Amino acid sequence: MPLLSAIREIRQRQYAPVYVLHGPESFLAEEFLSLARREMIDPDFSDLNISVYDCTETSLSDILQDAETLPFMGEHRLVIARQAYFLTGSKPPSKVESDPDALLGYMQNPPAYTSLILQTEAEKLDERKKLVKTLQQKAKVIPFMHLKDGDLYAWIERQADKYRATIQRPQSMKLVERVGSDLRLLDKEIEKLAIFVGEGGTITDQIIEDLAARTLEQDVFALIEQVASGRLDRALRMLYDSMKTGEEPIKLLSLLARQFRMLLQVRQLAPRGYSQQQMAGMIKMHPYAVKKAMEQARHFSEDSLKKLLLILAEDDFRMKSGQVDKRLALELFITRAYEERSRTSR
Repeated sequence: MPLLSAIREIRQRQYAPVYVLHGPESFLAEEFLSLARREMIDPDFSDLNISVYDCTETSLSDILQDAETLPFMGEHRLVIARQAYFLTGSKPPSKVESDPDALLGYMQNPPAYTSLILQTEAEKLDERKKLVKTLQQKAKVIPFMHLKDGDLYAWIERQADKYRATIQRPQSMKLVERVGSDLRLLDKEIEKLAIFVGEGGTITDQIIEDLAARTLEQDVFALIEQVASGRLDRALRMLYDSMKTGEEPIKLLSLLARQFRMLLQVRQLAPRGYSQQQMAGMIKMHPYAVKKAMEQARHFSEDSLKKLLLILAEDDFRMKSGQVDKRLALELFITRAYEERSRTSR
């Protein structure tokens, strides 16, 4: 079920007896849970009618027993069951065993006065299981996948509107390039920018440039972007700026290695026909990061990326053993990366 449809139904007081939330985008899932708390339960009696459980610590039968309990001093009850591992193909270490048959029995006639929300951050449910098939037929199943491209930019624009400000599509894209695609970080930055421009104000390029915080990971990402684009002078300037702020060279080297490792992975996977979404799942990265990595990786051959990763490993050892000046090692590596890029583009 689409998320916006589920939100609309809840606001219209059309509560489903059972919801299943799955997917890695935990920020959106938490926003949905907050909405359910606000809309379904009288705030004066929330402590009495909202229960939150961890399925790895509480048995499913105990959770369902609570769900069957009548609401106290209110009209509705909300039971949230996190870490619902029994809906997936994995079975993490658990202090308790959950009997899926208990939930199958519950689904035959779930009480209308309770909304049971089962949540897992697994990207996919195990559709081979009878329980999952039953839930797909009788429950509201809502996926929470990482937002990408247009969906991500549209979300930024809605968040700006929520904070009574305006941001246009080019500025949404610029904000993602600067801050990254983590929704929690983006939300905080949008709120900050909206407060600065004031109610009804517009978030501009200059305001983003002046006020939006760039994470160290994004600094390294932007640095490699400059190298890939053939702008060695700008890449070195960004490196110097990072070190001026007191960033530890070994940490910078580690982030460079992480990024070049991702470039190599997408360089190897892309020719095999994998989509951005598939590659994101395989290398545990956000689809937007994979998209940008694909653009950067085109400027390097596979052999060049392997060579650069080997240099990074050697530099890491030499830095930690005191065999080389850390700043000099980083400067030489950026220069070597630029040389490999130039060699590939010939």
